[in-house]
Amino acid sequence: MKKIVILLLIALTVSCTNKVVKEEDGGIPVDSSSVALSKFIEGNIYEMKGNFGDAIVKYNEALEYEKSAGIYYAIAKNCYRINRLAPALTNAKQAVKLDPDNPEYLFLLATIYDVSHMDDSSAVVYKKIIEIEPNNINAYYSLAQLYEKNKPLEAIKIYKKLISSIGPEWHILVRLTELNERIGNQKETIETLEELSRLNPSNLDLQKLLIDAYTKAEQYDRAFQLCDELLLSYPYDLGLLQQKGNIYIKQNNWKEAARVYEEIFDRNNLGLTEKLQLATLFYAAAEKDSNNIYIARKFLQKIDSDTSDWQVNAYLGEIELKLGNDSVAIEYFRKAAKLAEWNAQVWIRAGGLLFDSRKYDETIEFMSEAAEKFPNDFVINLIYGLALSQSNKHAEAKIYLKRAINLNPDDITALSAYGYTLNQLKENDEALVYLNKALLLQPDNVDLIGTVAMIYESEGNYKMSDSLYRHALELDSLNAIVLNNYAYSLAERNIRLDEALKMASKAVESEPENSSFLDTIGWIYFRLGDYQKAKDYIEKSLSVEPDNYTVIDHLGDVYFMMGNKTKAMEYWRKAYELNNDNKKIKEKIEKGEI
Repeated sequence: MKKIVILLLIALTVSCTNKVVKEEDGGIPVDSSSVALSKFIEGNIYEMKGNFGDAIVKYNEALEYEKSAGIYYAIAKNCYRINRLAPALTNAKQAVKLDPDNPEYLFLLATIYDVSHMDDSSAVVYKKIIEIEPNNINAYYSLAQLYEKNKPLEAIKIYKKLISSIGPEWHILVRLTELNERIGNQKETIETLEELSRLNPSNLDLQKLLIDAYTKAEQYDRAFQLCDELLLSYPYDLGLLQQKGNIYIKQNNWKEAARVYEEIFDRNNLGLTEKLQLATLFYAAAEKDSNNIYIARKFLQKIDSDTSDWQVNAYLGEIELKLGNDSVAIEYFRKAAKLAEWNAQVWIRAGGLLFDSRKYDETIEFMSEAAEKFPNDFVINLIYGLALSQSNKHAEAKIYLKRAINLNPDDITALSAYGYTLNQLKENDEALVYLNKALLLQPDNVDLIGTVAMIYESEGNYKMSDSLYRHALELDSLNAIVLNNYAYSLAERNIRLDEALKMASKAVESEPENSSFLDTIGWIYFRLGDYQKAKDYIEKSLSVEPDNYTVIDHLGDVYFMMGNKTKAMEYWRKAYELNNDNKKIKEKIEKGEI
């Protein structure tokens, strides 16, 4: 600080060698240079105390008596210190104008330009300093830093020039490394890191950077060599082991990578986050090598044995799902949901899997809790409503499907399911409102067309329903649901049974364990008079869905036509117990015949 003060005072003294005499208000002549110097000294005292605002005031008072480059510089410097960049720039320009070859004044001006994001102006000034003082290291370094933003190649040239001038200086080499890394100059990056390593061979972090550089440049032998050398000195360094594993991964040698990472796992000094990162690394790489999914599962199971974390269970669920173990996956997702009750996505994943597995009762039980926790989640309400609908609990399904539509009015699945549910509740006019809205959004949606056809069929408008079924099959001739529903419609009307049988056969072929499809083809055989085949298919349907009153009723009809009235009555009564509102079943029981 003292040196700066002395220099400033010298600069001021030199600029004040020509005395100027001014008169005060009272007419008394004064030496303006002396007054300026006095004010300047006062300002300098304030500056040394860190009172930059008062210093600026005194320097400006000095300026009234003497327009000196040194005073302008002092004002600029103190304005810069308190981030008053506009007056700092103005005064710095004035200082340079009065003393254009002063490196100190120029350096301040360049710095102010730099922090004001006036890079081109700053560069011009730094270059001028270098012209005046070709060996000004600070000017070169500052210019290189300035060029790093938009002219990295120019910055590299300057840094190299500095190294040739002053030798391999540490922080310049660090800057060179970062720049070469940024522009993808791997060869230069490696050379610079190797130079840094020679300067500081005990710096482990630096050696790790060099390993990474070798790996990126696919110089795997050198990377392995350095890694193994360091592991002799630092055998318990997890970072080095991870780097070694990463080199194997870059070589697509996942088996060896797994061996290294398993060693890390077995040491039990990794945190949960780090362990998860390793496990998910192999999970994400399953597409490259299918064996990685088993490695990921092994790592996750190790984590799961030590801790109860929802993420671990969620990942294990995803893995089991990929491996086709749906029931195991469901249990993992259930556990994840219980561990992260606040996470709606986990509940959705588990509920969705249960629904897709056609475990509707379990879905209802699970998603009822989810719906309480997340009443405004669209997907949760949708899955819950769909499960209720599939279980013929249409009155309850109506509540949650309507809530889903309120949350997402244009969702096709919600509109379609709600329309179907309303149809089952005999609210067909309202059902068609929602289904037609869905058709406006997706006019070629085969499932929607099939649902609308089913509603018209339930109202006895067979001309419209048949037209819609045919249109749906024109769009998708293999749609199993439409094939089944159209076939069942024809069977119920006892018409075009051969055509119905062909459609039902296609549906069963696509889903041989579908209870509805099995019942339909059985019912067609019943209409055709082939009661043994009818019995076989309907019994198989009943084994899949034992509490479906329609299927039970059909089996009763088959037994009646086969002459076994006792069995027929047994099944009719069972069907009536499940649906005591069905008048047709009641009449058969009362009459003892079809």
